[in-house]
Amino acid sequence: MSVGDKAKHAAKDAKGKIKEAAGKAAGNERMQAEGQAEQDEARAAHAADKAKDTAKNVGQGVKGKAKEVAGAVTDDDGMEAKGKVEQLTARAKQHLNK
Repeated sequence: MSVGDKAKHAAKDAKGKIKEAAGKAAGNERMQAEGQAEQDEARAAHAADKAKDTAKNVGQGVKGKAKEVAGAVTDDDGMEAKGKVEQLTARAKQHLNK
């Protein structure tokens, strides 16, 4: 998930909080509910982006493991090393995705 996506989700969440608070202060239940809905949408979009990134990172890790194994079987130290690097990169990205 890009920084832009995170910012977009955070902005929508903040807008929803403001709308909810304004609705609560004005006694407007509809505005309050709309604010809560906007917050829920922002959280759902954020969770969907995280899930997409997780799947992408798992795929990269599997690809790296396959290269590592292929390199070990064919005695290609370069390929084996590239595979290990891909796995480490995938793990690092997943750690940052939390």
